[in-house]
Amino acid sequence: MHAMWKPQKFKAIYFFATLYVFTLTLPSAIAVYWAFGDQLLDHSNAFSLLPRNAWRDAGVILMLIHQVHIYFCHSFPLKIANILKNYN
Repeated sequence: MHAMWKPQKFKAIYFFATLYVFTLTLPSAIAVYWAFGDQLLDHSNAFSLLPRNAWRDAGVILMLIHQVHIYFCHSFPLKIANILKNYN
């Protein structure tokens, strides 16, 4: 919400988010689609196509940690704030 009210304070965050997408997210997604393009038409989960090894397991674990972090650090406090606002 703060970025909507004062976007000029978030120039560095926008820069690093863009840098993250262009240096980490897009190259890995492109590599997976190049390697498994036709198989991804039949599989909704790209992780299931990767060979079973420690790197794939580490990727899945890091993705789950990220999702839990997002929920508890962003969604959960907002839900509590809405409950408390409605309670008062």
